[in-house]
Amino acid sequence: MPEEAAVTTDSGASKNIKVLMVDDHEIMRQAYGMLLNTDPDIEIVGFAGDGQEALVLADTLGPNVVIMDGRMPRLNGVDAARIIREKHPDMAIVLLSAFDDDEFVREFLKGNVRGKAYLLKQSLQSLSDLVQAVKDVAEGKTYLASEIVAKLAGTQNSRESQFLSELTEREREVLDCMARGLSNAAIAEELFIQPRTVERHIGSIFSKMRLQPQPKAHARVQAVLAYLSDTGRLKEGSKAGEGDDSMIGAIGMMG
Repeated sequence: MPEEAAVTTDSGASKNIKVLMVDDHEIMRQAYGMLLNTDPDIEIVGFAGDGQEALVLADTLGPNVVIMDGRMPRLNGVDAARIIREKHPDMAIVLLSAFDDDEFVREFLKGNVRGKAYLLKQSLQSLSDLVQAVKDVAEGKTYLASEIVAKLAGTQNSRESQFLSELTEREREVLDCMARGLSNAAIAEELFIQPRTVERHIGSIFSKMRLQPQPKAHARVQAVLAYLSDTGRLKEGSKAGEGDDSMIGAIGMMG
């Protein structure tokens, strides 16, 4: 693939967020690059046409944020994101996709989801949506399109959050660890308790939040979303057709 130069501006101003743009359609990556580079805080430092090339450029260019299409030849965005984060845990990822498949989203959100965003192309209302997502993942926040939030968590969040006041201090500590993507074993190590104690606390959390019976993975996601809503870290964003002044939903949740 021919090398593409990073987009530059004439302002000469220092830019804080270095971005790698990855899409298998040249016209799309160039268009996104030109638009994003108009923001005074964002600099496009390189372009890649697939996930494999993205791995190489992530190593050599060291961007703060990688924006990737979800479906690409050779290596898709989800797999590329996983490999990049394994090598560069602090590198933020924005996945731009036309697909809202539950498993595809869950696979992307596995592990630590800080600095990750999953945006639906059809829901982007304006350039400001993408710019805001880039800036926030660069700060370690996690973004999901509101349609994705609805699919993952259903409509139970407001009801569940009412029961958070019933949780003990230790249960809230466990729930905070869950929100950071920690496994049960990692939670036990961080809180200096036994794994079985962690399981008991999680069972109590699910029970108090009326999340049983249902698959544990689904209950875990719903508990985390309710917790983040209760602590002011969950924001629902724009849905397709809601208007240019609405914003992509911002949430932090575990994988």
